[in-house]
Amino acid sequence: MDYRESVEYLESFINYEKTLSYEYPEAFKLDRMRMLAKELGNPQNAYECVIIAGSKGKGSTANFLSSILRMENYRVGLYTSPHLLEVRERIRVNGLMISEARFVELMHLIRQTLDTGSWRKNPPTYFEVLTVLAFCHFKQMKAQLAVLEVGLGGLYDSTNIAKARVVGLAPISLEHADKLGKTIAKIAVQKCGVIKGHEVVVSAPQTAEAEAVIQKTTHEREAQLFYVGKELKISEREYDEHSQKFDLKTPFEDYYGLETGLLGCHQIENAALAIGLSKALALKTRFEVSESAVKQGVLDASWPGRLEKIAESPQTVLDGAHNRDSLQKALAALRRHFHFSKLIVILAISSDKDVEGMLEVLAAEDAEVIITQFHGVRAFPAEELAERAGRHLKNSHLEEKMEDAWSRAKVLASADDLILATGSLYFISEIKKHELNQTV
Repeated sequence: MDYRESVEYLESFINYEKTLSYEYPEAFKLDRMRMLAKELGNPQNAYECVIIAGSKGKGSTANFLSSILRMENYRVGLYTSPHLLEVRERIRVNGLMISEARFVELMHLIRQTLDTGSWRKNPPTYFEVLTVLAFCHFKQMKAQLAVLEVGLGGLYDSTNIAKARVVGLAPISLEHADKLGKTIAKIAVQKCGVIKGHEVVVSAPQTAEAEAVIQKTTHEREAQLFYVGKELKISEREYDEHSQKFDLKTPFEDYYGLETGLLGCHQIENAALAIGLSKALALKTRFEVSESAVKQGVLDASWPGRLEKIAESPQTVLDGAHNRDSLQKALAALRRHFHFSKLIVILAISSDKDVEGMLEVLAAEDAEVIITQFHGVRAFPAEELAERAGRHLKNSHLEEKMEDAWSRAKVLASADDLILATGSLYFISEIKKHELNQTV
């Protein structure tokens, strides 16, 4: 197999990220994932793991944590999802994507394992294959630590076969309600499934509903719990369109003059969560993290598609906000960090998201909204989205093709306006690919 054939082989497995309807949790079988990992030598047991669950911000938190640990010269694996441009982005060691050659080598190994009668009858999913490939890569690269972002939920997610003595909980909000539950409490139960017992758990600020579940779970499973906003206290300092500074007091150590290039108050909270996780490691493992590693790691962290500014005049920003809470935070961050006259929003949403909630958030903004859709069965149809938008928004337009929506936004925008493309990371991925092709 060459690299293209390896990717095609991976894509031959059912991919629930691109599937509109399926049974949950029946489609996610951890016994199958455990068996696959066992046949490959249980690579996930070769290093310490930190697992991070939540609804929004878990990828940014994982990236912050990986960056901090690298600054202490540890060899660190990072597994995140989804990707923006190509699948190898999801699997990194010390910030470097897995090479095409290593991807091919490991996919060939996995294919040899799966080319048997028993696996043909019960094949793994796309995400299970990719997760075990990441585990194998981290072992081959002699990673000392692996930072794992949960894909969906937590309890039944493929990453949850790893033994993590430190657990992070990013903000929990309504998402995948048709699968995880129609209340924040039910969703929190799924997210807290990554807490198995006796871990150190560090949580972002949560709603009262989610916090009650977290408190109950950690108490029952004898896990030690710290909260950003309680035990870890943030003091914001200055900010501009390029960065923001803050101080952080923790039960472990106090930090002054921290700086990050990731924008928005929510990213300060994500950084604080990552710092808490980095220090929690010392409570459960031999891995210590210095003040200098924390400061440099937070400063060096970058995360495409999250309030990512890609152009000037008009300013153009990409953000993968995909529910009410994350869209509110993205819009607040725009007002905090950027100066502009008119806001023009290009919106495309996945069909399993809180469409009404996101439209209600936009209704409170003085913005011109262009409704569109991305490719794939999970996209909410642009025509139906435009119809719903008409009930909420004073000024909206329909452009069914992303390319046309992008062009219309540029026509509508003056030099001192701001264009925000948002609604889904899948949408942001298409825009980045489109822009990349335009510049080649």
